[in-house]
Amino acid sequence: MQKKIFAWAMSMAVAAMITCTGCAQNTNSSGTDSGSSTAQTTTLDDNDTAEAAVGQSLSAIQSGEAGVTTDEDDLCDNYDAFDAEITLEDDSTKVKGNTKAVSVKDNCITISAGGTYRLSGKLTKGQVLVTGSEKVKLYLDGVEITSPSGPALVCTNEKRTILSLAKGSQNILTDSADNADTEINGCNVSACALFAQDKLTINGSGSLTVTGSSVDGIVCKDDLKLVNGTITVEAAQDGVKGKDCVAMFGADLNVTAGNDGIKSTESNDDTKGFLQLEQGSATVQAGGDCLQAETLVWIADGTYHLTSSGTAVNTETGEVNSSKGIHCGGDVEIAGGKLTIDAAEDGVNCTGSLELQAGEVDVTSAEDGIQADGDLTVSGGAVTITTTGTVAASAQDDFQPNNFGGGNFGGNGNIPPDNADNRQNAAASDASAIPAAAMQSTADSSTDAGASAAAAMTTAAEDATSKGIKCGGNLTMSGGSCTIDSTDHAVHAAGTAVFSGTTLEITSDNKGISSHGDLEISGGDITIHSCTEGVESKAEMTISGGNVRILDASDDGLNTGGSDSGSYAMTITGGTLLALSSKGMMEYPESGCLIATNCNAAAGEQISIVDKNGTVLATLQSPKAVSDVIYGIGDSDSADYTIVTGGTYDGTLNEDGYGEGGSVSGGTEVTANGGTGSMNGGAPAGGGQGGTPPEMPNLNNSGGNTAS
Repeated sequence: MQKKIFAWAMSMAVAAMITCTGCAQNTNSSGTDSGSSTAQTTTLDDNDTAEAAVGQSLSAIQSGEAGVTTDEDDLCDNYDAFDAEITLEDDSTKVKGNTKAVSVKDNCITISAGGTYRLSGKLTKGQVLVTGSEKVKLYLDGVEITSPSGPALVCTNEKRTILSLAKGSQNILTDSADNADTEINGCNVSACALFAQDKLTINGSGSLTVTGSSVDGIVCKDDLKLVNGTITVEAAQDGVKGKDCVAMFGADLNVTAGNDGIKSTESNDDTKGFLQLEQGSATVQAGGDCLQAETLVWIADGTYHLTSSGTAVNTETGEVNSSKGIHCGGDVEIAGGKLTIDAAEDGVNCTGSLELQAGEVDVTSAEDGIQADGDLTVSGGAVTITTTGTVAASAQDDFQPNNFGGGNFGGNGNIPPDNADNRQNAAASDASAIPAAAMQSTADSSTDAGASAAAAMTTAAEDATSKGIKCGGNLTMSGGSCTIDSTDHAVHAAGTAVFSGTTLEITSDNKGISSHGDLEISGGDITIHSCTEGVESKAEMTISGGNVRILDASDDGLNTGGSDSGSYAMTITGGTLLALSSKGMMEYPESGCLIATNCNAAAGEQISIVDKNGTVLATLQSPKAVSDVIYGIGDSDSADYTIVTGGTYDGTLNEDGYGEGGSVSGGTEVTANGGTGSMNGGAPAGGGQGGTPPEMPNLNNSGGNTAS
């Protein structure tokens, strides 16, 4: 696979381009709403399964092994006959039909037998109570109930309850502000406006407004299914709670909550405690988390607008509650749909793994945009992330050798003068005094101070961060697209990082891409518009394909090293390497490169590599002055190449000012003063006379930079 690498490095800017062919995998699973009496469930045909198996481990819900589905009762919202019809009215409620199943006492209407019941009318100080051991269907056709104590609608029956919203009807359930948890028929009934002890389904084409004036809006102690209908919930605390799960199959849900918006709370059973969003829409404005689950958040389709304001306060401790767009104690999987998230803390946060397979995700967050404590995989979809938070001081750069051992570098208490460019702390230094390196590989393991490196560099994970994508395990990006504007690292992995097909557009006040483990780029398109450092690995870096453009960096373009042991080799296989710098201290590969440190090219001039036939192999119009040039020649003879600054190029330049082919007339020929070299010191071999030799790193490296 052919690939090209072009880089220039200045005191405040580094540009690198790596170009190669690549492929992207994009899997999508979605459904459509076909009417008020039907709902869609996600299925996979043979082709979908085969494609997904290439790079995905599908969730139990997506593979059909877990989760909930809809049956005939869930989908039926229109009835030909009723066991009883109940017309609500203060002190004058009327019952028509099976009067033995319905009793009225002090504006409390009790339904004690299974069946289908039509309710209409208004109670200003009353309650509807469903009891017994059978399934009950309630057809709400213009119901308004305000309860003076307890929920407006209480379902303590031992089987599930189906609420069907009559077409065109408006239904309202409200509890009082002084409502408290209570016991009814042996059940612990939560303070809310709508309560169900067993399973609860809401369907139909009408509307339901639930106001939880005391604590919560809707509380279900089992599975809560929202099939269709327009549902509006306002709650002092949590909006919608389903203990075992909350599943959406097509409803239009609007939630305003003082604390969490939609949540599933079962934490003692790995098969429960999940959110399953098949389709529909939800607009959630929450003081705490918008979507919260204990085990899994799975989104297949639908449209979701999530806003967490960070205003929720724990009434017992007085501390501010979690305020995230999506917050899960397990895994998050997005297989479709459109999400817009505005979060006071993280946009998406999970303690397990995260998979993005398809769909659109737009995140604005004060802290991390998308964070997974486990592995994070992007194989499709389109992601846009903007982080706005102020990063804690110790988290501004969690990969800095001069943080080792309380600030020592190499155990001597100071950064060696000859290596002052190696990982200076931008937060504590004048940025204009920090030399840059287009490619750098650094490490020191000679003292005990180096042994504390790993611990020192991971302290930032405990601080508030504002990264675009933050992965606590291994990161894999094989498809889709991500646009990230971050005040912290744009993409960060605590483990390995593999890029093989994703399109990335990055703007960062900190690092572009960083990993604590090995980093590999084999495909995809990566553009880093601005950053402190472009792409760095705490271990090894391998680039074998893809298209990488680092357009503006205040420190290194490509960088490896920083730990106390192991290999920090930077390997670039095949293609073309061109790197430019103005600092006179740029690192260079061990061998296979033409090197010059005496170019003296002004800003705006072309720097061209010309072969012995006069053909321009690579040319770049640099926006800054350039003194150093590295050009990869592999096993070729350095005498076959000429470096030319200035002159007139007769070819076509791309948007980065880069071109190939054609010829250059005029200009100044620069005599190369290096052809190969060693990362461990020594004069460069081969290629011309004159000029100042390239700066050599004074480090004990177990790896090094290579290019061929």
